[in-house]
Amino acid sequence: MLKSHYLDLLKSVEMFKEETMRRLYEEKPKDINNKEPSRNPLATATPRMVNGYPVFQFSYDGMLPLYKANDRDYAAMVRHYYQRITFESYNYADVQHQFGRAGLIIQHFFNDHVIRDLDNRNRKYVIDAIRYTGLVKDDNWQELSIIEEGQHDKGNHIQVYLVEEENKINFLSYLKHHQHQLKKIPEVGKRSELECELKQYRKEDTSSFYQQQPFQELWGE
Repeated sequence: MLKSHYLDLLKSVEMFKEETMRRLYEEKPKDINNKEPSRNPLATATPRMVNGYPVFQFSYDGMLPLYKANDRDYAAMVRHYYQRITFESYNYADVQHQFGRAGLIIQHFFNDHVIRDLDNRNRKYVIDAIRYTGLVKDDNWQELSIIEEGQHDKGNHIQVYLVEEENKINFLSYLKHHQHQLKKIPEVGKRSELECELKQYRKEDTSSFYQQQPFQELWGE
């Protein structure tokens, strides 16, 4: 009985997220070049310096929605959702740096050990949203390489790191030992009643996480 209730809650939360995406899709989109963009609680963007080179980190609440073939409306909704929360997470108009040939490291954090195929997730729309920020020239194979992995954590979230290709190996070594210190969890505020009910079945709290200051001189803040 409890297991069935738990599964029903998971389905309800997924439906709630889709409804959130749909409502954002219906709203007027924000201009990425707006000098004072509104901050979106569903994502954060953090510029860093690691071992003397720049890294740009994107953090997203929850897990990527599943890929749905032959559903253009759903694809448009997901695309708009990730573009919007990415654009509203930082003032990219002030950024004075563009990566050359770059590496993108995508970490999916899941709050359970359920087997999931990462290629069933809509990573394309996160990659597209990051490309539209202007931090990378393009996302073709000549300009961008992609590494993707899954990890276990207390809650569902996504951490994405953009780094120059020549620094990728060094950063991967650094990330291996510091990923839990680097990760940022978007503060989404009060959840729906369904999500609050779901959280009571989790044994651990995810309220406090390590924060690091951005690199102001390079990134314009």
